[in-house]
Amino acid sequence: MKKLFFLLIIIFFINSCGNRFEVDISDIEPQELKIMRYEKALFEKALDEERIGELQKEYPLFLGDVPLDSIQILQLKAYVNDPILKDLYHKTTEVFPDMEQEEKDLVLAFRYLKKYYPKSQTPQIYTYLSGVHDEMFYQDQILMISIDQYLGNNYEIYQKLGIPRYKQYYKTKEYLSKDVLMSVAKKYVPLIPSDANLLDQMLYEAKLLYFIKSMIPDIEDKVLFAQTEQHLEWLENHEADLWRYYIENDLLFKSDHLAYNKFINDTPFTAILGDDSAPRTGIWLGYHIISSYVAHTKTELVEMLNDSHAQQILQKSKYKP
Repeated sequence: MKKLFFLLIIIFFINSCGNRFEVDISDIEPQELKIMRYEKALFEKALDEERIGELQKEYPLFLGDVPLDSIQILQLKAYVNDPILKDLYHKTTEVFPDMEQEEKDLVLAFRYLKKYYPKSQTPQIYTYLSGVHDEMFYQDQILMISIDQYLGNNYEIYQKLGIPRYKQYYKTKEYLSKDVLMSVAKKYVPLIPSDANLLDQMLYEAKLLYFIKSMIPDIEDKVLFAQTEQHLEWLENHEADLWRYYIENDLLFKSDHLAYNKFINDTPFTAILGDDSAPRTGIWLGYHIISSYVAHTKTELVEMLNDSHAQQILQKSKYKP
């Protein structure tokens, strides 16, 4: 029994220390967060003059606070009677009958944000229907979510709109919180110059993901990296080969857009590495460089994110796949 007890203690210690992202936020009070569902308010009741007035009071961000003229009212009614938008709305009520889980997840994420950035504030969050055109918009503490971007892989309207199958993979509700934090991350991770080399680009994209992981410590790898299980396995199995390929072909310090397009941009696979390869291999390698750098240097998150010396980060990371 004593041996079992000590074994359990050791396992607990290892698990509690193994995730560097699990920081203590017990001193950070949860802030109130309510996701305002504009699309639901707009579509759930008939749009008479009284209803439109109510909506303007509740959602001036979308409808303004000046009474709508006759043309604007006709445009608004045409919007809610559009067949595709009506189908999208009905689908959103199936996929998101409420947003309690998303609110809970984001409250926790913004507690982590306040731990690292004490002056940060929880934004006002709205959902709306874009007709699957727009994604996240975040500015001046207002965050708008195109909720029809998260209605499920192989959703028939995505097929009709010609959205590539590989892009549909992450049009599921599991990606909503991650995308919210990606919008926030771009406010905290300094931009790189337009002529930055591939290493700079790899580490910039990796910092965005590291930021998200820091705010959502239990996020799954397939969601964080937007990779299928097969591609994650491919990356794990080929990490050393990938790194060798980058080094042998002198890719890290190239500043051409072709390298960016091949190794950073969203594609179904990395064409030069074969049809079964994973996409965005540069981001995957960049993330492991950043992780190794933090592990070896014990650099705090905010300092790491603001460090623009990519070559020094690489050297100090001692990255060896």
